[in-house]
Amino acid sequence: MIKLTIGVALISTAISPVVAQDVLSGTWKGDISASQLSTKPSSTLIDKGLYTCATCKPMVKVVADGGWHAVAGQPYYDEMSVTVVDPAVVKYATKKGGKIVSEATETVSADGKSIATAFSETVGTTGVPITGTSVSDRVAPAPAGAHATSGSWRQTKDAQVSDSGLTFTFAQVGKVVSYSTPIGISFAATIGGPAVPVTGDPGWTTVSLTQPSARTLHETDMFEGKVTGKFLMTVSPDGKTMTIDVNDIKRGKTSTLVAYKQ
Repeated sequence: MIKLTIGVALISTAISPVVAQDVLSGTWKGDISASQLSTKPSSTLIDKGLYTCATCKPMVKVVADGGWHAVAGQPYYDEMSVTVVDPAVVKYATKKGGKIVSEATETVSADGKSIATAFSETVGTTGVPITGTSVSDRVAPAPAGAHATSGSWRQTKDAQVSDSGLTFTFAQVGKVVSYSTPIGISFAATIGGPAVPVTGDPGWTTVSLTQPSARTLHETDMFEGKVTGKFLMTVSPDGKTMTIDVNDIKRGKTSTLVAYKQ
């Protein structure tokens, strides 16, 4: 599912397929301001010329000299560049297979209490980028002598994300749910059936669906056979709002996202 993001939805086995399809089908758009984001912080360190992301899974360590350095174990990238621009600004970029897939600039506020990030990433098959800005609040100080971007940060709702990172479309025929996004992620899975392949997302290889109740759907995401996330989607009685309870197992984070039918 798109990373901000969301997944699939619900159909009722207790109602007719036509009614279920009317509830499910269409395009939905996530709303960050209406969501409850994870309170678990992210921790990074730039010190003595070395960048460390302690909360990345697996941990990432590269030399922060502006050059490209190999990274192992990350499905979305295999090279990373970290450039210290000045005492308050750091630029990041990643590559996969020799192609740049993400770029970001972090800027620490004058009082050191917040950090603003401008980002662009292209991970899907369509070449459509996800762009945006976000703000995180400091929850732990930078160690003495480390760059100001170091420490622990908690994401806030002060964020702007392009529609390509917030929207998804799905449809149902019988018990088969089809899902697609503007960046090229897609699957077609049968409710209660086996896990099926996902296309267009290097970090999400298979998905399976179950339906606990008439207006809820449970999605299990996997990477190379290992469960990475679980999502419980609930559609409101009027069919206009979807609430997604997210259990990000890989990163140990939980959140509640809200999406509206377009």
